[in-house]
Amino acid sequence: MDANRPARVWLGPLLMCVASLFFSVLDTGTKYLTAGYPVTQIVWVRYMAQALAVFLIFQPRMGRGLFRTRRYDIQLFRGLCLCCGSVMVINGLARLPLAETTAIVFMAPVLITLLSGLVLKEKARRLDWIAVACGFAGVLIIARPGGGLLTWAILFPMGSAVCNACYQLVTRSSRSSEHPATSNLYTGLIGALVLAPWGAMAWMPMAWADLLLVVALGTVAALGHLIMTHALLHAPAAMLGPYGYTQIFWATLLGWLAFSSAPDATTWVGMLIIAAGGLLLSSGPLLRRWAQGWLDRPGAQ
Repeated sequence: MDANRPARVWLGPLLMCVASLFFSVLDTGTKYLTAGYPVTQIVWVRYMAQALAVFLIFQPRMGRGLFRTRRYDIQLFRGLCLCCGSVMVINGLARLPLAETTAIVFMAPVLITLLSGLVLKEKARRLDWIAVACGFAGVLIIARPGGGLLTWAILFPMGSAVCNACYQLVTRSSRSSEHPATSNLYTGLIGALVLAPWGAMAWMPMAWADLLLVVALGTVAALGHLIMTHALLHAPAAMLGPYGYTQIFWATLLGWLAFSSAPDATTWVGMLIIAAGGLLLSSGPLLRRWAQGWLDRPGAQ
């Protein structure tokens, strides 16, 4: 067992980096499709593809257990939060550069700190408030007056960050023990059902290549969530938090390759400040544990 420990230590971070790459591929493909099709149509087909992919992969093994859940209300709320978040971030991707949109969406950990005190009555530490200040400062730098991003469109990624924060907050407060495949399936089903009326009304005929791309993106979304869930099985969330921020790097790289869009120096500063705030939130428990171990060492005063 000890011989396998190094593999387990690196498996969680590795899986989180892979999941971040999958999510960046998802956003890149979605941004490409928004140039020719309505947003609701893209999200609707993507969610249907996500639910279908999960069903085909897990139903033969789990049977009816794939649909069994203890908290249908929690599954509904999660699905609605992710659905709204997806619609908002895709609207943002249609109007804003990929890297900047991704960085603003990563305000979610900062918002969780604010909402935890209001909703869960959790007391935030000084380090947490410093991280909150970093997050908001980073957004202000990215959306600086005269920089071209301070428009109403910036409300879309900010709204997506709020939805993601609510999703994570209700997950933390419920502490449910749902199977990852079940939660992923309900996420796809709820998103597909909610968006069906708007997706049908806004429907435009799609080229076969674009339709296959949407289906592939739905599969990528399902795999990304499953990979992230398995990463959490091999390492605690506090340890994996910093690795999730590799999505900003992937988004910058893919945005440059696909759209020849690269952030300027000032935007890089804002992105790094947002990432620094998230790293403080993720690394805070580890830093406190390290400091306590240093104080408890033999010979410490």
